[in-house]
Amino acid sequence: MKQSLSILLAVIFFTACNNSAKENTTVKDSTVAAVTLPYPVTYSSDFEIGDKKLAQSVLAAWKDYDNNTLQNSAGIFADSVMMFHADGTVFSGKKDSAIAITAKFRSSITSATSSVAAVVVLKTKGKDDTWVCIWGKEVDVMKDGKKDSTLLNENWMFNKDGKVAVIRQLAAKEKK
Repeated sequence: MKQSLSILLAVIFFTACNNSAKENTTVKDSTVAAVTLPYPVTYSSDFEIGDKKLAQSVLAAWKDYDNNTLQNSAGIFADSVMMFHADGTVFSGKKDSAIAITAKFRSSITSATSSVAAVVVLKTKGKDDTWVCIWGKEVDVMKDGKKDSTLLNENWMFNKDGKVAVIRQLAAKEKK
């Protein structure tokens, strides 16, 4: 009798576990169901996680910026680059000019120290590009010794050739 009761309890437990797993799968699948967005999406709303090596390249470029050695990262950029800066200026031109402009700005400050809060690589489904999205903070020391902290969100677009073609930067001054 005890053995029959043990077997019955094991069967009930196993069945309950199987039913829960099936229910979770159903729930999971139902959350992927069609969603009506309140605005038309003009670029894409269909992404998957991309190659983390691209994040490594962007973060190496951030480190090269901090170290004032941005030329070391020149190889990750496409021949033509478009940069949307947080101050509203837009650069569109050759990579050498983009690096020169960035290096000129970097040389106007004594030091830069970055920290990264989050980074994610998103591959756009149906397109030949991948985005590296970074949230972080940059603390600059100006030539007069003043410190300036900026919260950053940068989105770096790698083209089909695996080169950075677009950088979009958003920034906010950190409250003290």
